[in-house]
Amino acid sequence: MRAFTRTLLLLPAALLAAGCVATQQDMLQMQSQMDDLNTNLANMQKNQAELAVKMEELSRNLNASSENMKDISAQMTGLSGQLSALGASVDKHVSAISQSIRKQEEQVQTSLLPAKIYNDAYNAYLNNNFDGAATGFKTYLSKFPQGETAEGAYFYLGESLYLKGNWQEAALAYANMLEKYPDSSRVPAARLKYALSLLRMPGDKKEEALKYLKSVVADFPQSQEAKSAREEIEKLVGKPGARRSPAKTPARRHRTKKG
Repeated sequence: MRAFTRTLLLLPAALLAAGCVATQQDMLQMQSQMDDLNTNLANMQKNQAELAVKMEELSRNLNASSENMKDISAQMTGLSGQLSALGASVDKHVSAISQSIRKQEEQVQTSLLPAKIYNDAYNAYLNNNFDGAATGFKTYLSKFPQGETAEGAYFYLGESLYLKGNWQEAALAYANMLEKYPDSSRVPAARLKYALSLLRMPGDKKEEALKYLKSVVADFPQSQEAKSAREEIEKLVGKPGARRSPAKTPARRHRTKKG
């Protein structure tokens, strides 16, 4: 009985000792866990610091990139302005060149047009198209009254109208040529044809016609026109010392080819 009592008395002490051992192990395990937690926390703080540094560096890089983009944008804007200015300058030069070319073409056409009109009219005359010839020479004289071939245009206008039988207009064309070009080599032919046109017109134009026929003989005695003028004078007044015969209408002349 005493032994059992002793055992009961020792049991709480044993249990207390066992409890103390268990509590110390738990504390050690908790301390170990706390150390691990502190280590993980320290690592996390370190990683966070490193991440913050990287974020700051990335931010700086982004800012630098943004500034670079602004610079590039400014450069692009400047380049665009330069290209626009260059394009405007090129357009201006192209426009000036185009205008110069058009002006030169107009000058060439203007310089060639009189010759074309005259040559077309003269070719019509050579091909016995006297209506077309008269129209062409009139066009030339209306557009280029002081042209280089105006003298010929007046003369061949008279020739075309003469061969058409339009005596009054033919006489006017010859008269214009004689008035404007008194030193022309065509003066003998123009005077002769003027006189013949007068003789074919209505009314008595004999005296004026004789005056021009005699002027051809007096001023150009060796010319073919003087020979024709003498023949016409003889028809009008007869040979010197011979009896006068009625004036005959001169035969129709062939066209003159003098260019």
